[in-house]
Amino acid sequence: MNTIKQPKGIFHIIAIQMWEFFSYYGMRSLLILFLTEKLLMSDQHAYALYGAYTSLVYVTPIIGGYLADKYLGNYWSVILGSLLMVGGHFVLSFPSSDHTTLYIALSLIICGYGFFKTNSSCLLGELYQTKEQERGREAGFSISYIGGNIGSMISPILCGFAAMKWGWHVGFSLAGIGMLIGLCIFMTGRKNFSHVSKPNLPALQKKSAGIPHWSLLLASLVMAAVGLVFVLKNLWAGYILLVICLMSLGHIINLYRKSDEEDRQKLNSIMYFMLFGTVFWAFDQQGGSSISLFIERNIDTDIGGFTIPTAFFQSINPIAVIVGGAAVAWLWKVLDSKSISVRTLTKLNIGLLLLTAGFSLITLSSKLAMASGQTTFVWLLIGLLCIGVAELFIDPVALAAITRLNPHGATGTLAGIYMLAGGSVANYLAADIAQFTSTDENAGTLDLIVSATQYHHVFQSILFVTIGVFVLGLLVDFKHRKQATI
Repeated sequence: MNTIKQPKGIFHIIAIQMWEFFSYYGMRSLLILFLTEKLLMSDQHAYALYGAYTSLVYVTPIIGGYLADKYLGNYWSVILGSLLMVGGHFVLSFPSSDHTTLYIALSLIICGYGFFKTNSSCLLGELYQTKEQERGREAGFSISYIGGNIGSMISPILCGFAAMKWGWHVGFSLAGIGMLIGLCIFMTGRKNFSHVSKPNLPALQKKSAGIPHWSLLLASLVMAAVGLVFVLKNLWAGYILLVICLMSLGHIINLYRKSDEEDRQKLNSIMYFMLFGTVFWAFDQQGGSSISLFIERNIDTDIGGFTIPTAFFQSINPIAVIVGGAAVAWLWKVLDSKSISVRTLTKLNIGLLLLTAGFSLITLSSKLAMASGQTTFVWLLIGLLCIGVAELFIDPVALAAITRLNPHGATGTLAGIYMLAGGSVANYLAADIAQFTSTDENAGTLDLIVSATQYHHVFQSILFVTIGVFVLGLLVDFKHRKQATI
């Protein structure tokens, strides 16, 4: 069996993605609990702010992808994004009586995520230059995804423990330290990225109205960060998302108009990825909002007198990704050695099937909780594991396909639009879905039963939708079984 050799730079990308996952998911595991328990926000307001933040986090990558394509290149975009995220996490570690630091911190993280997220994946795609390396592209993306999830596995445990032991803001600052460590490791591997796209100096130095473009970019970044503070404070994310979606739609239409038949087929394939990704992530992201509060209120987490912090359950998903990912990477390697190719749509359908299995168990868990107000975490644990493994058949598969297809040389922008659909739109929808579980939580058993009943109705509805989408996916896969692109 021939071993597929991965490019050297993959180690440094895995390192920074691991610590980026650490910082983002460490903070996310605390956020909904921080808003409801520390800041005493209502469920509805907390879900709305959480949804605004997580949706905007995935809006900005489309802009960051465009700026990387036109001005900065992927390498320097990753560095800039990392610095902004480090700043955001450290600002969040300072308490404020009027929540000003909360909004400033979230704004900086949103801007940083825009420069980092898709461009780190595109930078990984740039490492595969030869035909021999091309054979390892999908395995490389899977390995990178597993490496990143090591960070998201550790972070809820460490950040959750730090928040419980020393306070919320210590937990948030620990997330920033992790991102800073990742950036330092990444920058030590500069020589491994000497062949990737460089910043477009002529474009940066070009002037409009006598002002260099680099100055305009810097001013726009500052204005965006300030503007996002007001957007988050007033929950205007839906309006921003609508505008960005319309702009993205116009960009896709323009790409269709300029594309030949081959590129149009590639764009059609990417549209399928976006549709399935949106549905998957809208339901998967319940883990950080409605499922998190369901665990806090309706799941008995006591083991031998020790109460498992709710934040710890955020580690289940990445554990499933790491363990399952090792098996999946081995499977792709074996199939490649036997010249067996599994179509992209088939892989996506496997992910949808696992998502359906996961929510069937979570629905069962909520049903059991309706009897007395609380139930064991066993069924929910297995359900979360299923959903975690499902991720391996969604983002790594879709992003690898997008970087391979590269219609009209717009990889960065299209990867950003994919993140917009599967990230921003999905997270906004996820917050709307989570609001159906909103309840005024009190200590009485009767209130817990009412709470469990609300969660059950929502989780059961999600289950029915996942079954329908999975059947649709099978039909689409069958219809396009002869198309090599998907």
